[in-house]
Amino acid sequence: MTARIMNAEKAAALFGAVAFLLAAVVCTAPAGPTPDVGGTGFLKGRVHDAARAGASLEERFAAARSEAARSSPSGTFFAAARFESVSRIHFGRPDGAGPLTVASGDSRIIIRETSGDDPSIREGDEKRTPSPAAWLILSDVKTGRVVDATILDPERTYAFDSQAVFWLGNPPGAESLSFIETRFQAASDPEVRERMLLVLSRHNDSRVYGLLRRIALEDREMDVRRSAVFWLGTIPDPRAPAGLKEIYRLDRDPEIKERVVFALSLRPEKEAVLELIRIARKDADDSARRNAVFWLGQKASAESVRALKDIIESPGEERQLKEQAVFAVSQLPPERAVPMLIDIARTHRSSSVRKKALFWLGQTGDPAALKLFEEILLKK
Repeated sequence: MTARIMNAEKAAALFGAVAFLLAAVVCTAPAGPTPDVGGTGFLKGRVHDAARAGASLEERFAAARSEAARSSPSGTFFAAARFESVSRIHFGRPDGAGPLTVASGDSRIIIRETSGDDPSIREGDEKRTPSPAAWLILSDVKTGRVVDATILDPERTYAFDSQAVFWLGNPPGAESLSFIETRFQAASDPEVRERMLLVLSRHNDSRVYGLLRRIALEDREMDVRRSAVFWLGTIPDPRAPAGLKEIYRLDRDPEIKERVVFALSLRPEKEAVLELIRIARKDADDSARRNAVFWLGQKASAESVRALKDIIESPGEERQLKEQAVFAVSQLPPERAVPMLIDIARTHRSSSVRKKALFWLGQTGDPAALKLFEEILLKK
């Protein structure tokens, strides 16, 4: 497997490591105000209600900052608010019980399970529907700038025993998104800005697509641009494939292109699959073609299977790309992969391609594969 393919796999593993499990994307309508389902009940301990009736989110945040300055003029303070997420967000272990403890250290949000484990954020396996969630930000008292951000699951309980949290209420989705965008733009630390993209991208608002597209194309930080490309792969907006295609066409950075290929593989639309096929067949960059072939193997759609078969059978394709396509076939569901690999192993004109098919058949343990091996061995 090439270095480029390994990089793509590492990209997938990276986001798997934070346990944000991506379900199939379902397009949803722009959001209105989030219904209040429980207020501050999921926050325990030192909770200060700053959700003053009639005040804007900015005014509530300013009041919280002023109050925090009286007790800790050179420190940080927590602020939280509800918003409508594009999908159900789970925080912590599936079997987690009891409150999660929340504190800050080195300008970072520290959340722990009662067991002491570090919890993770993950997206629900259930069908994607807009669901209540909450964002939590840690801000510098002096400057008001966000120094860390995350998403909370209102179905878990969070204990703020060592440091107070200011509750900013349940603002309309558009106001919440504008608030987060403003602080994203003001943040100077690229890592903080990347974490804020998670919060921004989960808002169920039609403006998210345009924001992520602009960040992916224009942001000053390369890592932030790459993150924006990733989140474009996850948002429930049918415009995302066109935006990803545009970024791929305009951006010359190979790592951005690699991330676009990965993001396209996350999309459910046929347009995204067709773009992966185009890259796999026609792109001038060999590493990009191999990446596209790899992710086509993860899609398992009818179009991707046909494309892989065409690449393997085409006399004009290079041997390395054919072998990568054989590997991609091996990643398909067994009921598709095994018959295709057997056919390649029996009939392909290239001995190296046949050997690759046999190798991956050997990893399946499928009875049909074992039968083929018996047949080959008995002929010798």
